[in-house]
Amino acid sequence: MSEITQNDVKALYDDTSPQRRASLAHKIGRSLRKGDLSDTESELAVAICQQLSQDVETSVRQALAESIKDNTEIPKELAVQLANDVLEVSLPVLEFSRLLNDQELITIARSGDTQRQIAITHRAEISPVLSHTLAEVGDENVVESLLQNPGAEIEDETYESVLDRFKHSPRIHTGMAKRHTLPKHIIERMVDLVGDQLKAYLVTHHQVSHVLAEKMILESRTDAVRRLLADPMSTRDAETLVKELARKEKLTPELIFRALEIGDRAFFEHAMAQRVGIAIDAARTLIKDPGERGFAALYQKAALPKKDFQAINYLVDVEYRSKRNAPITKTPDHDEAKNKDTAENWLTETEKTKKKWGLF
Repeated sequence: MSEITQNDVKALYDDTSPQRRASLAHKIGRSLRKGDLSDTESELAVAICQQLSQDVETSVRQALAESIKDNTEIPKELAVQLANDVLEVSLPVLEFSRLLNDQELITIARSGDTQRQIAITHRAEISPVLSHTLAEVGDENVVESLLQNPGAEIEDETYESVLDRFKHSPRIHTGMAKRHTLPKHIIERMVDLVGDQLKAYLVTHHQVSHVLAEKMILESRTDAVRRLLADPMSTRDAETLVKELARKEKLTPELIFRALEIGDRAFFEHAMAQRVGIAIDAARTLIKDPGERGFAALYQKAALPKKDFQAINYLVDVEYRSKRNAPITKTPDHDEAKNKDTAENWLTETEKTKKKWGLF
């Protein structure tokens, strides 16, 4: 027996209670969702919906929109009408209705209403052209919501536009980094924009070349000087980088050796501490042990390749026990520029070593 009766039609015209008309809207929505109405009953249900969509009470139209928001059997014109109604009525239809096409959604998105734009970003599927429009006209909240939607198709041009607009927004950078895929050139652009935690995420969750991974993770002496000159108060969270790489099993000997080669003490020290499972201060003490036995024990406990110990021990000797390579926050030795036999030159000029470690 059908839930839709002539009594419902009569109540539509005779009942002066908005609450009862709202209840009728929910009833009609349930009946349409079941899909077991006869043709006559379906026509009657749609006619009631159309009448309710003209109701003077917002609460009634809101109840109707909520009850038929994802129904594909109602007339398209009804869905468009509700999508362009007042905010409370339009939001569920904008988010769920599959009857709305891109052009209709783009027109609404360009109206400038942030809440409508956010509702559109929640749709199960968003085409590239609609994504681009939302990224173009939406504010930070809208674009962040778009990036967080795995059903949104976003093309390279849109990513470029987003980075141009929100160059200094950590929220946007996070949303972009956590997309399931990112173009290589977008990741490269993000290197100089994001912090260490996001760099670690990008390296461990996206397909990144060894060269780009090194550029994102390691910091040479020159890089450190440049960073401090740009912002003397800036800091680097090497510990976070190391822990995230270790968690993803990407803290490789090659990366640790390369850090030492270019003078990235912070990364090297935290990496050795992580490999052995000791405090960073203890690792530093063993690395700097003048007798070299401390570093030998640390190296062995870190399970690094035995064949490379002599070369790495030489680098440690040059980096930590030579005055030429004092930390960048101290005054460099006057004779540093005269001596070419630094660790970086030694490894850089040794092609055999590069090939052995697979650094390039």
